[in-house]
Amino acid sequence: MKNRFKNLLNYSLNCIQRYKVRTLVVLVCLIVASSLFSSVAFMEDGLKKDGELSLKYASDLTLQGIEAGRQTYVNTSYIRTIQSIGGVREVAQRIWGYGNIGNTLIVIVGVDLNTTKVNPGAAYPLEAGSFLDAQKNNTVVIGRAVADLLGAKVGETLSILSESNQMYQYAIVGIFNSESSIYSADMILMNLNDARTFFRVPDGKATDIIVYLTPIDPSSYTSYVNFYARELSEYPNVRVLTKDILLNAQETTFGARSGFFSVVWYVILIAVALIAFNQTVVVGHESKFEVGLLKALGFSTTDVIQVRLLESAILGTIAGSIGLAAGIIYDVVFNAPVLRDFMMGWATLYPSFSLPVYISAQTVLLTYAITIVPLLFATVIPSWLNATVDPDIAMRGAQA
Repeated sequence: MKNRFKNLLNYSLNCIQRYKVRTLVVLVCLIVASSLFSSVAFMEDGLKKDGELSLKYASDLTLQGIEAGRQTYVNTSYIRTIQSIGGVREVAQRIWGYGNIGNTLIVIVGVDLNTTKVNPGAAYPLEAGSFLDAQKNNTVVIGRAVADLLGAKVGETLSILSESNQMYQYAIVGIFNSESSIYSADMILMNLNDARTFFRVPDGKATDIIVYLTPIDPSSYTSYVNFYARELSEYPNVRVLTKDILLNAQETTFGARSGFFSVVWYVILIAVALIAFNQTVVVGHESKFEVGLLKALGFSTTDVIQVRLLESAILGTIAGSIGLAAGIIYDVVFNAPVLRDFMMGWATLYPSFSLPVYISAQTVLLTYAITIVPLLFATVIPSWLNATVDPDIAMRGAQA
């Protein structure tokens, strides 16, 4: 049995070498399809994984103000009421928005340093310098990518232009580098009062209110959070967001963008299958005499079909391997030019940073599946037609 399979395998490899045009056409088409698929899949998985990391230290609930169906400032008077609810560990207000440094758009977050049970520094691990001090104004802590973009160091002064075209200057006291590359890519932290002044947020208002709940068993976490979310949703002009909602929003965004490339990839894959079908028909016509001779020497119809299927499996495996390698190199080494900007949806306004890429076994196996399985289906019918011809008729037709 082993010798029989070995002989069929050797014959399949000889056929791949002999029919060079068919081999080259199928390989090139499959490599394009598999590299596009794997590159986008690795980016999508990486962005989703990074999104999960970015929510690791996020609050359990986030309250936003709503007016006429649009987000607006939320009343900070809710904080005292929320603090009195059992099961609530900490409540803090937050002010954040966007500022410009040159042509670069930066996220500026005002941190409430008066929280006692939640340490903001845990979410922003320092790489250099120190964290913000509630007693010191006009100081900032910047993300690693922002520091790289500006060539800024601890102790230097940072100038930021506000929406009112007023220039504000802050002393850089620290640089943080979060586990999430997206999280620290474009962020600047300052104390809450500085953020209120920079964005001109009225007293008694905030961009949102973040709520931390008392820790509970992970198996009951979702129902636990949803219970408090329903309770807080009773407040007027308030929208309540949970971690799950934020994570689903991120996954939906990245999934929708990768879906565009999935459509392109499906078109390419269909074209590859048609090309493989056509090439198999051509090869089958050219090898009529060869097939007739094989059957005259004792090869069965099943043997001939197996040879063609082995050829397809080998070509699919080679193309999948090259496509995976190309996808990894494109994402990791070259940081996915063009596709990166589309997936992130950030154009060129944000600081440059290393694209989060996650290579999972599931994506690797799926890449091999989408290169091998369609090829097998595309070649099975021409192979069967080629293998079922009477050997005498096949050899006479080929000689004629």
